[in-house]
Amino acid sequence: MAQPFISVIINNYNYARFVATAIESALAQTYPHREIIVVDDGSTDESREIIQRYADCVQVIFKENGGQASAFHAGFAASRGEVICFLDSDDYWAPQLLERVAARWDESLAMVEWRLECVDADGQSLGRTLPSRRPPEGDLRPLLLRSISYPWTPTSGNAFSRRAIDAVFPLDEALWRISADLPLLLAAPFYGALAFLDETLAYYRIHGANLYQGMPPRWERVVREVRHGLARAEVIRAHARKQGMEPHPALEYSLPSLNLLRLMVQLGRHMPPDMPRTPLRRLVYYGVRTVLRHEANWDWKARWGWMRPLLVALVSPQKALELAARWVFWDAREEELRQFLQEAG
Repeated sequence: MAQPFISVIINNYNYARFVATAIESALAQTYPHREIIVVDDGSTDESREIIQRYADCVQVIFKENGGQASAFHAGFAASRGEVICFLDSDDYWAPQLLERVAARWDESLAMVEWRLECVDADGQSLGRTLPSRRPPEGDLRPLLLRSISYPWTPTSGNAFSRRAIDAVFPLDEALWRISADLPLLLAAPFYGALAFLDETLAYYRIHGANLYQGMPPRWERVVREVRHGLARAEVIRAHARKQGMEPHPALEYSLPSLNLLRLMVQLGRHMPPDMPRTPLRRLVYYGVRTVLRHEANWDWKARWGWMRPLLVALVSPQKALELAARWVFWDAREEELRQFLQEAG
């Protein structure tokens, strides 16, 4: 495809201190064939005043708060691009990003992914990039039939074909109030190939208010992560079956972190009534097998750290819960962990 038209959709909620930088980075793109849409999802800080300053050069959508999936839907409905890029408002792009995407794009693709550099609130490098491993390129369907994860980048590190998003939308807005990039990352590969640009073209802020960075241990967070993990498997199943493909029957056990979180929810007596309970021995069996087969570059100490709580759960559920919490929330303060475990009952 020669010079595809690209829609940039910036989703914002209460990131007044960052949103101008995100918009400026989109406006600074060297690729001319694009539009920029900024969706504010009911912010209560100064975001709307800041966004309004750019109304003469970007399309602005102000809406009531509905969550990230709702913001994605609003932005996509207003877009015209053959290629869609979502940019989180606390992240920003290098000026040549869209030019690189356009140069790589062709009709066979559902996604292009690129590297993000992790930076702090002031944009100073933290010395690491995402994804941690190079993703496989081409047809990801064989991988997704057996796993609910691959080396992807967060929202701001991906471009999607309009064809793929049309096939995936609408998302469940209640379920995907946050992490709405996950169903896209898992479903889009069923509608085309993935290409990877092994170049740092975007910047992912870790600033203390991220939903997945630096959060203290909370039971509501664990329950939410389990819901999203199980929903990942259902997203894959739904889109695989549309193409006459059948995922592995133990697909929902294919992520070590999800298995430990499921263990914690069951042992900690925080399982919602509508969440399916897994027999403990089944969870332990598939959990240990997943750790042993996981493709991450872990040494045996790391693999033991993931397996130990599962095995201990067979003889001492209380000790297993503590081990799992300390492994999952490895950077939490001691008093936070004690409070979390006390709330387990």
